[in-house]
Amino acid sequence: MLNLLLKPWIASCHETRDRISDYLDGELEGRNLARVRRHLSRCHRCRAMLESLSRMLEQLRSLGSSEQVAPASATVSAVVARIQRDER
Repeated sequence: MLNLLLKPWIASCHETRDRISDYLDGELEGRNLARVRRHLSRCHRCRAMLESLSRMLEQLRSLGSSEQVAPASATVSAVVARIQRDER
């Protein structure tokens, strides 16, 4: 009975999973945002999924921001010399 009374106020796991990407992107508003927030405050599984997805997105975003370090000229020379030696 309590679940039926709370239904208009709290999203289900299914609804939360469907909207989790929009939630992370800050695209949920009003009632939908409130419903998902309430669900996340009560459901450890959906909260864990949110945290996992959030970490994954942070890691993916950091891949493109890493500065590539050019190898030292001595390293390049050593690699080229080794290739030339192996070709003979």
